Amino acid sequence: MKKFWKISLGVILALIIGGGATAYHERHNVRRLLLVHQHYHQKNILSENQIKLNLRPALSTKHTTATNRLSATYKSQLNGLKPGSANAKVIVNPYQTSPLSGLILVKTQAASKVKVTVHGDTPATTITKHLKGYHTTHSVGVLGLYANRTNRVTLQFTKENGDQSYTTYTMTTHGTPKDIGKNTLKTSKPQKMALGKGNQRLTFAVSSQGTTYGLDANGQIRWYSTAPISHVFKRLSNNHLLILTKISASEHKYNALRETDFYGRVYRQYNFSGLFPTRKDHSKLATNTVIHHDAIELPNHNLLLTVDDGSSKYVEDTMIEIDYRTAKIVKVIDLKRLLPKSAYTQYDGTHRPDGKIDWFHQNSMVYDQKRGELIVSGRNQDMIFAINYRTTKLQWILAAPDKLPKSYHHYLLQPKSQHYRYNGGQHAVNLIHTDTHQRNTLALEFYDNNVPVTRGKTKQSKQWSAGEIVSINQLHRTVHKTWSFGKSLGKRNFTNIVGSSYAVGKGNTLIGFGYASKGKRSEFVEVNRKTNQIVYDVDRTGFNHGDWSYRAQRMSLYPGTGTVGLNKIAPTD
Repeated sequence: MKKFWKISLGVILALIIGGGATAYHERHNVRRLLLVHQHYHQKNILSENQIKLNLRPALSTKHTTATNRLSATYKSQLNGLKPGSANAKVIVNPYQTSPLSGLILVKTQAASKVKVTVHGDTPATTITKHLKGYHTTHSVGVLGLYANRTNRVTLQFTKENGDQSYTTYTMTTHGTPKDIGKNTLKTSKPQKMALGKGNQRLTFAVSSQGTTYGLDANGQIRWYSTAPISHVFKRLSNNHLLILTKISASEHKYNALRETDFYGRVYRQYNFSGLFPTRKDHSKLATNTVIHHDAIELPNHNLLLTVDDGSSKYVEDTMIEIDYRTAKIVKVIDLKRLLPKSAYTQYDGTHRPDGKIDWFHQNSMVYDQKRGELIVSGRNQDMIFAINYRTTKLQWILAAPDKLPKSYHHYLLQPKSQHYRYNGGQHAVNLIHTDTHQRNTLALEFYDNNVPVTRGKTKQSKQWSAGEIVSINQLHRTVHKTWSFGKSLGKRNFTNIVGSSYAVGKGNTLIGFGYASKGKRSEFVEVNRKTNQIVYDVDRTGFNHGDWSYRAQRMSLYPGTGTVGLNKIAPTD
């Protein structure tokens, strides 16, 4: 009888497993069928349901589990330590993707607060961080180590009665990847640079597709990630980082959006399916990168992403909002539903090897919380525009009127000067001076490539590229240019693609000429907007083709606490 039940149970399990495998196979086939035979809302415009099916974001816990495993080990080691700075445990690259970071585990007899100092070659490159609170157990984060040397890191312990003690530890690191290339310091005036408290702010060269790294005031690398990063490298409101990376190292495309930090801890990850129909044969599917160029955090903490929507014909013209807890797509904005039909049906400004039409090429966006508006930049329409985010209705357009139907002319901002030079192929749109914005006016900063793709061609086109600021009056629909820098650098710093311009403090702007010298060079220039004096200048050369610096950003290594949290991360929190 027992043998009979064993055989019966085995048969039932086999049927369940076989049936489950068959069901999975059928679901997979059904999805492939739905991808190939796409459902359109209008001719050439996919339905929202089809777009959601094409992209299919999903939460992944793989890397968070690995982070928790390491944290549990360090927590156990900390608990097992004897008090005393001589008994500390020193760890380099604790989370395995940030080689110039460290972790010091130490206990003190008396409750103490800690100051960490990473000794630099000069006072301006010495990085300090004060940790908050008095404790007896400490997990001290160390950021800003030099590559390929033995670093000195000093911890200052201060008791509640004011008594102080110091201990210096050493941390040895390896060399940086060769594909970073060579960074040559041309100018550095640290006293005039926006380096932040404790010199914690580095200049980050954000990769187009490769290695992202941070430079100090001497042009030395003080941070880099071994995780490949493409385009997206942002600070979130919780002081974590948002990066676009690969689902696995063997992948060619970048389809993982990861919430991490400068130590490499992973809090959550969203994986995307980029299996889209090809242009030449719609019955065939090919893997594509879903997120192109930008991702921002909305006030509700959801993420807004610029994406390919999976169309067999058009690319880089759609945005999706995903719920940051569940990865569910909660909003789709297809720019073909907002902008003139002629813009995408009659576009011939650029051509792609796969034959798909990149008529808009959305490369950046910024949310104006004061007005509930989204400001969007599209390189291939030489256009910046604003929409009401809730209704998605157009508010204004900053672009030359060429090739724009008359029905859209009332949205155009009118220049206040007679010889206004319109932006061409621009990047990195951002709001500036938000604390002084009046009801109807705003200041907009962006990088003007000065390469007209569709409209706005002048004699000055392609002669230089520049960081620029304009003042916009939304009520009167006028625009006035208030600052521009780049013309004096000439054609050497003209960049046909990529680039950035961001205010960084002290009245300075950091400009990233990412595709200088026809893509053979990237240059990072910090300039004072009042005097136009260059206070920092680094040339990057010798990098792999395609790995030019998409953006240059000034960011703090310690945007929040300097304590490394060792508690378990729940990726759905």
